[in-house]
Amino acid sequence: MSLVMILAAFGGGVFGALIGGTTAFIFTGFLGLTGAAVAVASGSTLILDSVAFGPFFGPHVAFVGGVAAAAYAGKISKKRLEKADFLSNPVNANTVLGDHSDKDKIFAEDDRHVDGADTTVPLFKTTDPMVLIIGGIFGILGYLVQHLYGPVLDIPIDTVALTVVTFAIITRFMFGTSGLTGIFPSNEKRFPFSGKMLLFNAIWGFALAGLVGYTAIALDLDNIGFSISAVSLIFLYFGLKFPVSHHVSMVAGFAAIAFGSPWLAALFGLFAVITGEYVQRLFNTHVDTHVDMPAITIAFWSFIILGVISPFI
Repeated sequence: MSLVMILAAFGGGVFGALIGGTTAFIFTGFLGLTGAAVAVASGSTLILDSVAFGPFFGPHVAFVGGVAAAAYAGKISKKRLEKADFLSNPVNANTVLGDHSDKDKIFAEDDRHVDGADTTVPLFKTTDPMVLIIGGIFGILGYLVQHLYGPVLDIPIDTVALTVVTFAIITRFMFGTSGLTGIFPSNEKRFPFSGKMLLFNAIWGFALAGLVGYTAIALDLDNIGFSISAVSLIFLYFGLKFPVSHHVSMVAGFAAIAFGSPWLAALFGLFAVITGEYVQRLFNTHVDTHVDMPAITIAFWSFIILGVISPFI
């Protein structure tokens, strides 16, 4: 803990806001894979500790900063659209307003519109200094709180995930208007899950987690699958329907290293993927800020594995 680290955390939060929280998280994956290769080859975890999960691309810094900055920018954008002259003068408007959930139908005249729940958009386009400052402040706070959860209190949990959850909730109440669990239309079920859909998710969660468990044990690295899953999110930018899987990979990694069994890793991966489906609908549907489903799932199951079960093994 030093002023230099505080400066680095401010920079990490600003950079996360500048390029977008999800983009920063994808870089976490790339640096995580690089760090894993170095760790296996030399035994050094410097890249993993100081870059991938440090103040540069650590999710508790860069992603937290990006999420908070997007929420703030979304709040400002909403006010700007509500007060814009072109809304009362549609004849001369260059703006088309559609369903808020369909981002492709909303075009602001100056192209500064931001959906506060969308962490894929680089906030460079806002040209708003406060957006970057919010990102930097939350980057610092994320770094400090993770230090509190980890080295100071030594909570038996994934403290990075817990920090992401903590600030996602703070961000929602600071900048959002949809409440913690979203505003669902009266004619829509909160959990419209079919048995077929749950089975589909259970199969891929179990299979991926078993594979990740095998790899984690072979390399003695619990975050190898997490890094691969983080990198895979780049395909979302190509408009593909692509699975978000890092909650499954990370939970499987924890279980694999804690229990030394890819079978138990597969089982906990199955638990994680089903938990994630419910968490996504509960906290991140019909909302105006982002509460990260994978972080909630990882925090919950990592505590079960590391804090509840492992002490008795």
